[in-house]
Amino acid sequence: MRSVVCERLASLTRVRTLDVTDTVDIKVDSDDMDVSNPVITSSLSSTSSAAPALIPAGPITSSVERLLASINDLLERRLRSDAELRHQTDMNQQMMNEWMIAAAVLDRICFIVFSITFVFASLVFALLFLFHP
Repeated sequence: MRSVVCERLASLTRVRTLDVTDTVDIKVDSDDMDVSNPVITSSLSSTSSAAPALIPAGPITSSVERLLASINDLLERRLRSDAELRHQTDMNQQMMNEWMIAAAVLDRICFIVFSITFVFASLVFALLFLFHP
């Protein structure tokens, strides 16, 4: 139904449609994160790899690792929520554009029907007035 109103009737009534691009689902991986601090980057790569011999044991290192892991989790959550928000905004914009096209088509159809009815009624009244004794 949506394609009939938005595409076919829009072309028949010569309503200009907006060029809407399709949205793509955005999936965020931990590789896509932009972490500019080299200390955090090296710590994140060392905590994600399975090399416990490279990291000295101790309470300071484990608390730093926990903080870095929590920062990493927060960054991942933020990137996922931003991607989801961007995707939702794109979908809302696309739906709004489709509704605007449907409204323009409906408006044009109502205008055509009103014009035809008005012209027909005017002709009928004119003919009745002319041929009425």
